[in-house]
Formats: sequence, C-alpha cells, structure tokens
Amino acid sequence: MQVQRQFVEVTSRQVVIELPESFVNHRVELIALTIDDEITLEPKRRRPHPEIAGKGRTLGDLIAPLVEEGDWDCLK
Repeated sequence: MQVQRQFVEVTSRQVVIELPESFVNHRVELIALTIDDEITLEPKRRRPHPEIAGKGRTLGDLIAPLVEEGDWDCLK
C-alpha cells in the first residue's frame, strides 16, 4: 500500500490533487479531514493514589553519592 499525504488550503468546494504515476489503474481511497488550529492543552497533572499520597519521605542527601569516594575504582 502506498500513501500520499497532502495539506491543502481549501478555497472552494472542489479540490484538485495530482497523484503519483504508481496510482494509475488502481483503486484509491480518498479521505478529507478538516484540520483545526492546534489547541495546546496542558498535560494532565498526575496524582499519587490516595492511599500513598503524602507518605513518602526523603532519607539522606539527594546529591551525595551512595558509595564512598575510595570505592569508585571498584565500579569501573
């Protein structure tokens, strides 16, 4: 199956499109869709499940590494 996609500014009730040569002598399906101006919706904010909401705790320093600096060589 081959696909050709075109965006055309419609100024009257008729639109003329030129199809590739490979479409000749084949049945084709044409679908016309209106494209509205994109409406940018803010993504829906996720919320934790009510049973676990507010129960998380931060333990320790978030920036400091978990292993001692002397042990970094063993991680290579």
